[in-house]
Amino acid sequence: MPLALDLAIRFLRRRTGRLLRGTALAAFAAVALAVAALVITLALMRGYTDAIAAALQQGNAHMVGFAGYRMTPSESMDFARRMSDLDGIRRASPVTYLSGLIDDPAEPTRPLTVTVKAVQDPPAYTGLQAWPETLLMPVILGARLADQIGAATGGSTTLRLPPDSASWIVPSLRLEVAGTFSLAFAEFDHQWILIPLGRVHEVMPDIGAAGVEIELDDPMAVDRVREPLEARFPTLLFTDWREMNRPLFAALRWQTLSLFVVLSLVVAVASFQVSSALVVLAIDKRRAAGTLQALGGTPSLVRRVLLYSGVLLGGFGLGLGVAFGCIASWFLNTFKVVRFPEGLARVYMVDNIPFHPALYDLAAVISVGLILVTAASFWPAWRASREDMVKALKAA
Repeated sequence: MPLALDLAIRFLRRRTGRLLRGTALAAFAAVALAVAALVITLALMRGYTDAIAAALQQGNAHMVGFAGYRMTPSESMDFARRMSDLDGIRRASPVTYLSGLIDDPAEPTRPLTVTVKAVQDPPAYTGLQAWPETLLMPVILGARLADQIGAATGGSTTLRLPPDSASWIVPSLRLEVAGTFSLAFAEFDHQWILIPLGRVHEVMPDIGAAGVEIELDDPMAVDRVREPLEARFPTLLFTDWREMNRPLFAALRWQTLSLFVVLSLVVAVASFQVSSALVVLAIDKRRAAGTLQALGGTPSLVRRVLLYSGVLLGGFGLGLGVAFGCIASWFLNTFKVVRFPEGLARVYMVDNIPFHPALYDLAAVISVGLILVTAASFWPAWRASREDMVKALKAA
């Protein structure tokens, strides 16, 4: 072990004064609490981003190929069949998106605005392999929407679609509830309904299909799958779940970076407690430092001893803060402490926020923490190394 490091450990172990013990404990606690707050905040932002991404990957198709015109049912089915043959694609199904109004029994004069997804095959999150054969057109409702209108499986409701541009008649569809879905994503659970595109074509043949939605084996492999799709289907315009939500994820990244910078300043303020503790330590160990120089130690050695002392003190606080932050994140995630009522869920888009400490976030916290602690320790260590040896030996 280097001499400077060994002496630094001895200096910290033998804290003779009450003031030195108090300042060392204050520095240790300040760094630990500031770092723990930073770790928990980053885990919350990472979990929030992951929750939104997971819900979007489930609720929306991983990729959609839009035609730019109303495809006929046979044309869209041909596209979907050919896409399903490509590697990495789990499912391809014709789809179209509509806006509509659904009746609310509690307020008959104020129907609810919904987003209608008419799809040939039911998505995986519905739990259905195929659309059920029902007398009325089957519909799958978002769980919170179903609760709001009091719709249970087997019940019925009415959907009103926008009229055609050449007509003032509002198309109405009588629907039978075949089930509900819950993605813990407020927009989907409150406003989305799913109906079979084939049955819609029977009632309203002019609607056609807007495109083909594609589910991948790996939602993150959109770049690898997109190139062969664009080469094989040049008439379609492809987009993916990341592109469709790019502004949202960009805002989350900037918010995470802003919180990291702000809370890093809190860690910097806590690091000055380490600087204060080193000042007290230098005063308490003046005679020891003078004796060390009298025995041949250089000012550089004294500076390294105090610098190592500050890094050790702040480093232990940093390690405790990271450990406490990870444990607290596990507890908050396990018991789902951060949950939102219905009103706030619509604002934050999710019902609850998980806490996911990421390794690179922890690495960033540790790196910044060590830099700040080292910087805070340098000035008092440099000042102590410039102290006159004779004055230090005469100190009481």
